[in-house]
Amino acid sequence: MTSKVSRAALIAAIAVGASGLVAASAQAAAVTTAGVSTANYYVNGPTVAGVSNLTPESVVLNGAVDTGGSPMTTLSVPAGQTLLWQNALTIGSLTSTAAQSFDVDGLPVSGSDSTVSVTVNDALVSANSQSFPSVSNGGADNYSNVTFEYDPVKDYVANGDTPGPELQFANEVEVPTAAGISAVSSSVGAFGVNAQNNTGNTPLTPGTAYDYWIVSQAGATDAAESINIAQWYDTTGSAAGTTSASSFVPDPNPTYKCYPDAAIAEDPTLASYTSSSQITYGGTTAPEIQGPCVYFYGNTGGALYYTSPTGQFTTPALGKLNISAKASVSQSKAVLTVTDASGYKAGGNIELTTSGGKELASGNFSLAANVKGAVTLKLTAAGKKLIDVKAKPGKKATKKHKAVKGKPATVKTGIKTKLVLTSNWDQTTSTKSVTL
Repeated sequence: MTSKVSRAALIAAIAVGASGLVAASAQAAAVTTAGVSTANYYVNGPTVAGVSNLTPESVVLNGAVDTGGSPMTTLSVPAGQTLLWQNALTIGSLTSTAAQSFDVDGLPVSGSDSTVSVTVNDALVSANSQSFPSVSNGGADNYSNVTFEYDPVKDYVANGDTPGPELQFANEVEVPTAAGISAVSSSVGAFGVNAQNNTGNTPLTPGTAYDYWIVSQAGATDAAESINIAQWYDTTGSAAGTTSASSFVPDPNPTYKCYPDAAIAEDPTLASYTSSSQITYGGTTAPEIQGPCVYFYGNTGGALYYTSPTGQFTTPALGKLNISAKASVSQSKAVLTVTDASGYKAGGNIELTTSGGKELASGNFSLAANVKGAVTLKLTAAGKKLIDVKAKPGKKATKKHKAVKGKPATVKTGIKTKLVLTSNWDQTTSTKSVTL
């Protein structure tokens, strides 16, 4: 399934959510800033699982991801310690005086009514009011957003074993939230002109080694709205150390934050908003609801993505077409010999032109791998005129006329033409000109 939004858009959506939502475990301490947040759900990092359908210019990359849909388990970190989760995320606090608990998995399975933990802290309802209810997922479509990234090994190494300027991305994949480990695949590159036109993918470079890896984010849901929180109190201008709601300074701007529908429904203020109503606050009027957004339940403390270890593959060399430098010619056609020495099927069009680009002959061809064949090119009116011995003498008329079996010559020979190859499978040829 292809993602509905680009990775850049998802990053922007996460940034909006992360800036206003302090993702905290259900066991976290009281939060004094008005807001809505969900419990923080950690998952296991992704892994690569080899490649398939490898061609000189394309490949299918395979991997596995934990979407977080397995039953939740609790990870305990001792007081005053931290833990490096999945070799990427530091969880826990060195200043904690008690053991800290963190949730692993437990995300709502896509399409289910399983619950999520939501924190509601609305100063307009009651100063520092909080709750940790289990809110129904309401059958929402939840998923992990997965992207395969790849980079030529040469570029990766030259950049200090990190992605370099030649880094490329596969199309994003939405993997439905489910229990256990989910397989994921994505096609990258495109072998042949038709595939390139149909997919818009850039072909891989034949005979090249690539590093590849998975970047994923769990707990995404489209059942979310970007909602106006201008009326909410925040601590932007409060006195240092002050927790009283009466000292909070309202935000006069129409600030929007992305919240899941399940969380919005738990807050009396936000639940009353509609897309057709507006808020006038601080001299500014703006809609109560800006529109749909993507929210991540798995927004692990601001670390937006999990990254897998790298894998590696090498595209096969493509090979070339051997095209004869001479063609036999009659009054209406020219015949070339073409050998597909690439190891892959070949096809396309061969055109012979004058040095100025005027077309003299053209024909299509199709050959199986490692096959030699004759390709017939149909002469154009200009081509027929050029070889016609009855044509008005000119520069070309000085060419020798070829006699066949004692008969008078019917065509001129020794005429040099330019070869133009259009290869449907991207093979090239070293032949640049053909003599008729």
